[in-house]
Amino acid sequence: SHEEATEIERILGILQTLFENDRNHFCISADTPISFFDFVIDPNSFARTVENMFHVSFLIRDGLAEIKLDDDELPVIEPTKSREGVEYNQESGARNQVVMSLTQQEWK
Repeated sequence: SHEEATEIERILGILQTLFENDRNHFCISADTPISFFDFVIDPNSFARTVENMFHVSFLIRDGLAEIKLDDDELPVIEPTKSREGVEYNQESGARNQVVMSLTQQEWK
């Protein structure tokens, strides 16, 4: 729906803003991705957290963001660098999606 597309675009904008602008503000290295859980978890709403994870899945599917594991094997998220790179990754099969579960207990 149009509402879903708008929400996905909003989340992409937030991710890009955090990754580009706020990194300079907090003196964080540009090659340091953002914690996936810090990005998607709403500490006040389990339902909103699940919605955030759902919307982020479309960013991953469409090649607009990618999730990797950091040195501690925890997921991190970052926007993709360019559309050209995305097309290359799609052709080479480098993009993968996973199903992740999160219970209310884990969320708490």
